[in-house]
Amino acid sequence: MDLPFTVQFVHAKHTGSKRTRLERFGIPGWDVSTFRNETAEWAFSLSRDGDAASHRLAARLVAGDEKEVAVGLSIRDDAWTTENFVLIPGAVYAGNRFPATPYDYPPPHVGPDPKGTDRTPRISDLPRLSYEPGKSHLDQESQDAATPALAVYFPARGKALCIFTAQENALGTFGYEVIESDDRSSAEILLMAPGMRHETYFHLNTTRVIESMDTAANFSEGMSVDLDFDLHWFDCGSIQELFDFIFEHRYDCVTSGPLRNEISFSATWDILHEKHNRENWLEGLGIYQVSILNDPPPPQMFFQTGWCGGMITPLPMIQEGDLQSLERSLRNTDLFLSEAASDFGLFHEFYHDGKWFSNKKTADVEKGSYTYDPAKQWTLVRRIGDALYFISRQFLLLRERGLEGRIKPEWRAALRKNAEAVIDVWNRQREFGQYVDVNSGDVMIAGSTAAALIPAALVVAAEFFGESGWVSVAEEIGDKFRLEDLASGVTTGGPGDCAQAPDSESVAALIDSFILLYEATGSAKWLQAAEDAVLQTASWAMSYDYAFPKGTALEEIGAQSRGAFLANAQNKTGVPGICTLSGQSILRVYRATGKAAYLKLLKEIAHTIPQYMGRDDKRIPTRMKWGREGLTELPPGWICERVDVTQWDFPKSIGEIAAYSCWCEVAMMLTWCDIPGVYWNISDDTLYCIDHVTAELVNADQGRGLRISNSTKFDARVKVLAESAQAQKAALPVNVGATLPVVDVKAGASAVWYLSG
Repeated sequence: MDLPFTVQFVHAKHTGSKRTRLERFGIPGWDVSTFRNETAEWAFSLSRDGDAASHRLAARLVAGDEKEVAVGLSIRDDAWTTENFVLIPGAVYAGNRFPATPYDYPPPHVGPDPKGTDRTPRISDLPRLSYEPGKSHLDQESQDAATPALAVYFPARGKALCIFTAQENALGTFGYEVIESDDRSSAEILLMAPGMRHETYFHLNTTRVIESMDTAANFSEGMSVDLDFDLHWFDCGSIQELFDFIFEHRYDCVTSGPLRNEISFSATWDILHEKHNRENWLEGLGIYQVSILNDPPPPQMFFQTGWCGGMITPLPMIQEGDLQSLERSLRNTDLFLSEAASDFGLFHEFYHDGKWFSNKKTADVEKGSYTYDPAKQWTLVRRIGDALYFISRQFLLLRERGLEGRIKPEWRAALRKNAEAVIDVWNRQREFGQYVDVNSGDVMIAGSTAAALIPAALVVAAEFFGESGWVSVAEEIGDKFRLEDLASGVTTGGPGDCAQAPDSESVAALIDSFILLYEATGSAKWLQAAEDAVLQTASWAMSYDYAFPKGTALEEIGAQSRGAFLANAQNKTGVPGICTLSGQSILRVYRATGKAAYLKLLKEIAHTIPQYMGRDDKRIPTRMKWGREGLTELPPGWICERVDVTQWDFPKSIGEIAAYSCWCEVAMMLTWCDIPGVYWNISDDTLYCIDHVTAELVNADQGRGLRISNSTKFDARVKVLAESAQAQKAALPVNVGATLPVVDVKAGASAVWYLSG
């Protein structure tokens, strides 16, 4: 492979996590190269599998002994520029090269000034290439990545470099590093074993520096290690083409067994439905709280308008619940739409102690302290999109079920006023930023992709209210996200607890917005944007099953991490599910494109969530020191937002969870609400099982059908979406899951369902 770089072997010495010496030496063709120092002699070789991308770097200690050593490969570029796009899927986007400050956790509301022109994100001091002059060194490990890979797009060359590895080799994780010169005119990319995050990993807050726990390897004479990796150097015309390539090759260097069928979507729903009515419902207030309260309750976790549940929860409770759930959900909606809106029309963020409020959090960075300013009623824009989208879907569902009379006139008025306020914010300022003042609609912190779901929300609200003009506004907003955020490969601002670090939640919401715009308008640009958003979203989804450390909770239950999301570049934890969506939009993109890889991605996302739920027959140890005190196991129906694959906040947290009940449960309820368990293209008889079942085609006197088999120990109700290739061209109802036939399949048994019904 003809690379325009200097490629060398690397030998590195360490004291603890500090690198004390980095030595490089040449590679004469593909021959063995020797390296000698004062204590040892090494033999290095680099081989390639013919013309394929597969490479092996072999290092053997020929003579002597060495302690605290790492070995690897150096790729040096002497024509480097900060315009190069550095990507480690799920961890680093555009090199994370943004202005950074060691804020406390969660960070205060910080970001670009809406009166200025600079929309550069502001982040906490996390692993990154430096935005400031001087030293710039990014070091991460293969376990930090959703797909173990380091990639760089070189726009000036029209090329990209991608290095893929496994999770680990005999020495542990691989190390991915980018070291820039002070003037940024050159850079060195290192692939190392074992992986090392050197000295300070990052600042968790203003007072707590997370020190690296990584150590190098000790070698004795005769020991050797192999670094197997795939290296690609290819034509690449855009950042999006880099994401396309990563998606195509995300499974190449990792291995996983088949996804296990453990418990069906419907059986999971039954447990969650009962749990939410037993533990999340507060009868005296008439509201579904978003998590189970500790004592004293933190205000932000009592009820949130969007993001972590809140006004999302009533939709699945109405669609899939019983009469009690319907009545309770309507009470929840009544409380919210009667009280939560400001005079301007935007909804407040929180409900606590009988009050609805939004609040700007201010910080004393020197002291690491935070206060809430009641005079500054700022709301996270992401919550606005969540509420408008899910309440509009709820109203459409009630109409479809002949229950439109249950929608009070004042509820309609409040939701309409909210939609009009959203449009007013856009028309006046041509952006939403990350935070707006609920009383004026003024953008208070600019930039970000926090409003990613607002175009989808306006499309659905337009359908309910019959306001076709709102779709045109949604297109204007969508164009901003398509041409700026999506094109840049960096989406930010959705999670309210990570400043404006790159995140997975914002880009996932863009899929919903773009595909609903496509279905509403038929414009091909929205379908292309939706596909691009799927591929960028996939970069955050784990493509393999992580090997959790022996004896940890997730190792003990045999957890499969494939399909879990890495939340964002700051909160470097895996999470079960999309926060807080079902992924139905990925199904819509599949229907419009016919690309089976999208359904495979959706299956991995949806399939993984149930295994992380506590059950009577599945006790998951809770050893992390936060969450509900006194609980040593996850109670039935609780799902913790942790699939930890990297140590970022607590020592030895990898593979452990906390006694915590949160939004992941809502994501799972939406999965049963929205996602068909079996998809059947009746034109070519292609079958996809997304639920925890298998299916095969049946031809009998009764007609064509499916035999659905349930190998789990739980009875299942399986939703089936069967349609022709012609039908795929038509838009689905936004609440399509409410319209699908359901097949009852007993535990350990099979059932046959025929097209004729």
